[in-house]
Amino acid sequence: MEEKIDVVETVKDVASELKNEVVAEVQDELVPEVKEEVVAVAKSAAKKTKSSEAKELIETSKELVSKAESEVAECKVGISKAAAEFESAKENFKNGTFNDCEELLEKVGFEYDSYDEGEPFELSIEGDESDLFSVQNISSGRFTGLIMALLAGLATFAAWIFFATKNLNINPAELTPETATTQINPILNWIGTLIPSGNVTLGAVILGLSTLFVTWLVYTLRVGTKGRKNLRIAEETLEKTTEYCNSKEECKQEMSKIDAHLKKATDEISNLETILDEQSSALRRVIHVEGAFEDEKEYHPTSKKSMRETEKAMRGAEALLNTSITKEGKLNELSVDGLNNARAIYADYLARIYD
Repeated sequence: MEEKIDVVETVKDVASELKNEVVAEVQDELVPEVKEEVVAVAKSAAKKTKSSEAKELIETSKELVSKAESEVAECKVGISKAAAEFESAKENFKNGTFNDCEELLEKVGFEYDSYDEGEPFELSIEGDESDLFSVQNISSGRFTGLIMALLAGLATFAAWIFFATKNLNINPAELTPETATTQINPILNWIGTLIPSGNVTLGAVILGLSTLFVTWLVYTLRVGTKGRKNLRIAEETLEKTTEYCNSKEECKQEMSKIDAHLKKATDEISNLETILDEQSSALRRVIHVEGAFEDEKEYHPTSKKSMRETEKAMRGAEALLNTSITKEGKLNELSVDGLNNARAIYADYLARIYD
């Protein structure tokens, strides 16, 4: 499943349409569960500031990642249980009924060659811990904005004092807490006279307001710039998160297929065991009635048929048990073929009995 998802555009479209009380149609490519989350965030984000919107997008990304990884972890637990049951049934079958039939065939002189897959047995799941996706927190920029604003305000205040003392021929180095009280009025008066009919009071107002204005402006610009940057990062993070969640959804679906296959294969081992139990009884009858194999010994056609049927069931069992369940982390089609072949053998066995 290949999906191309433009989460950022989806969020922007939905937020824009909400101004007219209309929710934009979300792209069909989104996984349903992820789509609901994205739409909900977009509706809420339309009424929020960029900083709060970015924070909400980051929180949503964290929730999506946590949910996806939790679901995958549950699937892994299920597969581990199914794999353990399959391995247990496999070992019991091979060490019991299968070995008995192999020994009986040897006694009647029937050559049985064990099935060889040609590849190492594999039962692994796609992906590992190294591909985990981490959502990074974002800072609002308020603290750094406050520091920068205070420094800017202080610089503005100092600049007024510097230009005033320069024009009044006052040496800034001579300004001390003791002399400042006598020299502050001339400085404020100079600032005030920059406006016609200005005075000391107006100078103090200009000094105070300009300092506050610069402080507020720097703080606002810093927080605003950080907010826009955070929103861009949050949108990109949500896009990557959605892609990650979609990949985990695909992984989860593949693991569900592997889990179901293991359970079916385990059930089929029991069916094959039933067949070979009956075939081992038939071979024991052959040995009891016709004797063990000797040079140029010929068995009855019915006995030979039992040998061939035993061989067929054993080959089907080995193909089912020895073929890799997975290949490169995905369900191996050859293993599926082995399961279907084992089912066909059991169906043929039932047909011969009940038809």
